[in-house]
Amino acid sequence: MIGRTSPSGEAVKAAQVQLSAAGHNVTADGAFGPRTASAVKAFQKRHGLKVDGIVGPNTWHKLVAGTDVPVPHTPSGGGRLTNRQALAQLAAAGIKHPSGRTSLEGVRARTIQGVIALKKASGCPITITGGTESGHSAGPRSHAKGYKLDLRTRDEGTCVTNWIKNTQRKGKPRGNDPRWHGSLNGISIDYVYETPKRGGVHWDVTFS
Repeated sequence: MIGRTSPSGEAVKAAQVQLSAAGHNVTADGAFGPRTASAVKAFQKRHGLKVDGIVGPNTWHKLVAGTDVPVPHTPSGGGRLTNRQALAQLAAAGIKHPSGRTSLEGVRARTIQGVIALKKASGCPITITGGTESGHSAGPRSHAKGYKLDLRTRDEGTCVTNWIKNTQRKGKPRGNDPRWHGSLNGISIDYVYETPKRGGVHWDVTFS
């Protein structure tokens, strides 16, 4: 239980990220102090849970469900978004602006829903490094068609890298690149740990 058997570490940090996303004033520093305990109690009281300041299974489930954070309206299925619409939805979910010149123009609504679900499930920061801009490989489920996003694997991306490798199903490699599979909120997700010959290791993630 976070706060009793885990007073510090990545589990605490993940809980703090979820609390912050739910509107509570906590810092994701990995230390379960008085402010975090107070935020947990406030969250538990709001949701009719046992108010003990401990993140047990019921509290964690409610945090990950993201019930405090309104789900932004998106077109259903394969509907496409403008760059502005995609960025607004990511910002509302606590995912920062993509790095560099990454474009999300024409990304599928389902892809954005999937990466938001990934952030909620993992409790990790997410940095998008590739979207629908030119320069990616073609194909029926390509970046250009709005199915794929590239995610950072290192620095702040280490958290989601560890989450994918430790919680998702290992699959058949794509060439020399290892691969994992999973699903979140009914969205199938394919994670490839891509290691280009010219450098720039990243997660190549397909949402379908």
